[in-house]
Amino acid sequence: PPPNPPPPPSPPPPPPPGPVIAKWSQQSSADFLRPEAIETLFYLWRSSGDPIYREWGWNMFRGFERWCRLASGGYATLNNVNTVPPGIADKMESFFVAETLKYFYMLFEEDPTVLPLDQWVFNTEAHPLPIWGSAADKKAQERLRQRRLAQHKLEQQRHAEEEALREQEALQQRTQQVAGGKGTPKDRDGYGLAGLV
Repeated sequence: PPPNPPPPPSPPPPPPPGPVIAKWSQQSSADFLRPEAIETLFYLWRSSGDPIYREWGWNMFRGFERWCRLASGGYATLNNVNTVPPGIADKMESFFVAETLKYFYMLFEEDPTVLPLDQWVFNTEAHPLPIWGSAADKKAQERLRQRRLAQHKLEQQRHAEEEALREQEALQQRTQQVAGGKGTPKDRDGYGLAGLV
């Protein structure tokens, strides 16, 4: 028999895709006092120690003070950062106080032992949480344990006081029954109250 013919050649691979071109477009000119930019500068400062990040953060803070701070108190979002003056909106988001100002504070904090990043992590709302197993976590666990012990002691004390009050009220009620002639010297448990009256 004749040999099997060779398989047909496989098709050539497709050409590699062309370069990916990212197109950015500005969708809004407003400034909502959001925390992401200053949060980034905080992490860059803490990880590198390069003072340029603090300088940029200080410029941002001065911009907020100049354009967003209101004479009546508080800060306002800006309508258009491309105009001078930018125009303010009658709104201050809660994340400005809860997150943006917190990251400004942390950026300019001189003591690196305040919330060190190898002990703490910030959640998406800028709440510091101790990293599991870190010294900060162990301190937090101990504080929690102490708080629970103190709460347990208070609950035991409250329970003992309530029990003593119930016993005192029951004794007074039995004493009044005996003194009023409505009972006998012995209560339901069979113990005489004659010595208590």
